[in-house]
Amino acid sequence: MRSISTSISTFSKLIESNCLYVDKTEYIYRMVKAPFGQYFYSRPRRFGKSLTVSTLEAVFAGQKNLFEGLWIYESDYEWAKYPIIHIDFGRSDSTSKENLEKWIGKELAGIAKSNGVEISGDSPALMFGELIKALYNKESKGVVILIDEYDRPVTNNIEDGRRVDEIRIMMEAFYQMIKGYESMLRFVFLTGITRLSQVSIFSKLNNLEDISRRTEYSSMVGYTDEELDRYFDDYIREGASKLNCTENELKASLTKWYDGFRFAPNGKSVYNPVSIGQFFNNGCEFGNYWYATATPVMLVNQAKKQKLTIEDIENAVFTDVSYNSFDLMSLAGDELNTQMLVQLLFQTGYLTFGDRIQGTINPAYKLVYPNYEVRQSFEMELTSIYAGQGVQEINSMVTLVQQAAGVGDVDRMMSVLKSMFASVPYDLHLKYEKYYQSLLFLTFKMCGMDVVAEDRTNIGRIDAVLRSGEYIYVIECKLDKSAEKAIEQIEAKKYAEKFEIDKELCKKIIWIGMNFSYDDNIRNIESYRVEDISMSSR
Repeated sequence: MRSISTSISTFSKLIESNCLYVDKTEYIYRMVKAPFGQYFYSRPRRFGKSLTVSTLEAVFAGQKNLFEGLWIYESDYEWAKYPIIHIDFGRSDSTSKENLEKWIGKELAGIAKSNGVEISGDSPALMFGELIKALYNKESKGVVILIDEYDRPVTNNIEDGRRVDEIRIMMEAFYQMIKGYESMLRFVFLTGITRLSQVSIFSKLNNLEDISRRTEYSSMVGYTDEELDRYFDDYIREGASKLNCTENELKASLTKWYDGFRFAPNGKSVYNPVSIGQFFNNGCEFGNYWYATATPVMLVNQAKKQKLTIEDIENAVFTDVSYNSFDLMSLAGDELNTQMLVQLLFQTGYLTFGDRIQGTINPAYKLVYPNYEVRQSFEMELTSIYAGQGVQEINSMVTLVQQAAGVGDVDRMMSVLKSMFASVPYDLHLKYEKYYQSLLFLTFKMCGMDVVAEDRTNIGRIDAVLRSGEYIYVIECKLDKSAEKAIEQIEAKKYAEKFEIDKELCKKIIWIGMNFSYDDNIRNIESYRVEDISMSSR
């Protein structure tokens, strides 16, 4: 079996090292077959964007020998060699505008030297334009421009309003050169995480064709089910034997953990390549591989700033308007509206296309977690944000909650929850029910228990329904009211009727009414009331 690499992102090195390569060259051909093209392609981190850029570089360098056995090798592509400008802003020093200018200057000078041309200029933009012109005049061929992680200098500085604005102005001038020298170009390809917006810092690039949500390019990165079967069949067979299960059972588990990323409404879902590779490289052990290597600090900071709730996630929606109006620079503000944060979650891969929402004039789609890995990891991160503590600190408490819930010890469960809320820094508490409901829900989720937030009935919504062992907990929360009021709502809304079948199956049903207090001296569960209705005739 060919070895699997999740760290090599250079196409030539991957091929020469005889590593497994999932053939994506048919997608490459679609872009390069025309005499000219300008494309933008956004995907989350660690999905294969850099490998795609490197593959394009090998194609335009005329390195046909590297593609033997791949789809494009047998195509009618002519394999002409073109001058190439390849810049990876993922490697840039963007700690200041000055450092970024120096870095870009050195990159451009290096490309010029390796191609035997000389350039000058007082700014990165002028040097970029000079380089395009010099390469074109020397080779008498259109120049290929490949830019990876185009948005990294901005996203790395989004928390610093002054610095990011300086970088924005400088980068806008830099990218304007692509449009200014368009007649000298053969091909342009930019990648990034966040989408170009007509009203954002890269408005000068409004001629680029955004193929990020196009169905025909939806699986250009990531692995489809068919590709998993074709390229990883030996690994799946070996893994099934190791885990003592059938191949179909292993594939079902892989689907649950790592599949589900859908980048176009009608596109195929794909597996994250890092998670699949790491799974097999780590002895077929399931783990949160992509999340551990791909979570941008920016995202976590924005979630903290916005105080994202579970309800925000549950109600997340994609529309063309919300997608097209996403402005990267809006992240630099003190207050980010929820819709912008949802779009950020979508573009960074933590939410993906779900079902189409019926009854809307314009297409709208539910946004959902792609898979178990992302849901578990992100909800763990949210819990940490809400509690103001590290994941490891929280884990010890949630284990105690799980144990208490499993044996019906409500008093013990409440005691641990109170202790957890007491450890939340005072300045993180928010004076609205959804904050406390979200932290409660996320705590239960971290316990690995079956919990449903905002569980709908025929006449209302239950704040939370928790199932643990033979117990079903119907939970209603109030803020600065009373536990009795919470119990009264459970009864008035006839929430118990939904669980009559469970009673017949000898499930133990417990109502819990909680009242949270935002009083400066409390900021915790102020009181709770419990009613065991398992044997009741209510």
